Parts: sequence; structure tokens; C-alpha cells
Amino acid sequence: MRLLPLIVPALALGLAACGGSKAPEPTAADNAATAQATQELDAKVAALSEGQRNGVFIRAIRDAGVSCQGVTASERAADAKATWTATCSDGSRHIIAFTPDGMAKVTSMTRQ
Repeated sequence: MRLLPLIVPALALGLAACGGSKAPEPTAADNAATAQATQELDAKVAALSEGQRNGVFIRAIRDAGVSCQGVTASERAADAKATWTATCSDGSRHIIAFTPDGMAKVTSMTRQ
């Protein structure tokens, strides 16, 4: 029981030290690798047939928890790499942005 007063502060100090490190800042090489991966992914999506691409997009939209019975059209965003717009059969539109690791981020656009 005498060691308990010494152990508790030592554990607290050890835990505090664990959270003190920051992630290193990305280097120019990291940024170049990320840009290269994004460009390659965008080329792969663009190379798909429209039916295949729409199939990928409906899966991404549904995985995001959004209702979509079918993607009827898709187009690449004019000013962004690995970013596409998909239109569902009900007229709803969604922006799909792919990250370099292949994950899709879906943002639904509201109707005006």
C-alpha cells in the first residue's frame, strides 16, 4: 500500500507524455506523392465506362447513407481532380470526391 502514492503520479505522468507528440508536417515529397495518387485515381475513374462509373458512384452514395435508386448521369468537375458530380434518377445531385487512398466523400447538393 505504500507504493500506491508513488505509482499513481508516475502513471499520470506517463500518460501525459503519450499525448504530447505532434504528427510531422508533410514534406514536399509527401505532397507530390499525394498529388500523383490523386491524379492516378482520377484517371482510373475517367477510364471506366459510363455504366461502370455510375455503378461506383451509386455505391458511394448509398454507402454515405443517401437514398438513390440509380445514377442516371455523371460528369467530372471542371476545376477539381478526382471530383465528380452524379445525378440520381430522382434528380438529386451529389458531389463525389475521391481521396488519394481511394475513399469517396459524398456531399449532397440541395435543390433550389
